[in-house]
Amino acid sequence: MNAIGLDIGTGFVKCVSDKKQIKFPSIYACRQLATWEGRGVVEAVGDEAIKMAEIPNTRVKRPVMLGKPIDEKGFEKLVVKAIEMSLETNDALGKSLESNCIIVVGLPYEAKSHAANIKKMITRLFSPKQCTVVAQVLGTLVDVSLADAVVMSMGHGTTEVVVFKNSSPIKGISIHHAVSEIMTEIGSGKTAYVNQEIFTEERTKPHIMSLADALIDDLNHMRQDMECLPIVVSGGGILLPGMKEALESKLGTGIIVPKDPVMSNALGLFKLAVQSC
Repeated sequence: MNAIGLDIGTGFVKCVSDKKQIKFPSIYACRQLATWEGRGVVEAVGDEAIKMAEIPNTRVKRPVMLGKPIDEKGFEKLVVKAIEMSLETNDALGKSLESNCIIVVGLPYEAKSHAANIKKMITRLFSPKQCTVVAQVLGTLVDVSLADAVVMSMGHGTTEVVVFKNSSPIKGISIHHAVSEIMTEIGSGKTAYVNQEIFTEERTKPHIMSLADALIDDLNHMRQDMECLPIVVSGGGILLPGMKEALESKLGTGIIVPKDPVMSNALGLFKLAVQSC
């Protein structure tokens, strides 16, 4: 039995299986072949899409916005690439592995309305033994082996804040203050965020601090009457220079950061899939 944890974010797709961990940009590109190239349309996702973007007349799309699918075709391509890459094997059974797997997908807290359609799409494409869609940050909670906590996941499109008791999400919110806000402020292009060095530039520092300020109010609101719970922060946003220190200073308490904050959701979702095997 194969287990897969899938986190399709606005910035990156993260996927963990028994065989490997995968991360690639949530970008889809397509272009019409030129006269001497032949006929038809070529498509690409992830790093291949970024390379294709250098060719004139290429259409570049971000299929996920605010953690929700906004381009069905592009979103499907991201899912297919992630699952197929995660199941790559020298096993002679090949694609039969897909129908012998358990897939757990994470979505933002306020994207539950998309859960049924995503489950149907994955079932249509791969016919897995089981596909479950859960609140994305449940993955982080499982990854750090806690049952009670306030979990904040700072992604590219949204920041999720969810309160868990006995591993159940009792309240939560999807905040539109996220890493993409920094990219907007410095006026970068669609694919610029892939180069993580941009966040170490001096011009980003005030925007990182502004993001921390914007998140604190929502985090404190969600913590009301729950101040005794530990705070876990995952997602690429916590790796921004100075972000962890700023949050701890404003909160007046320490926070728990998973060993691999970027992959934390997917790692925990994978563990949930393993438990169902």
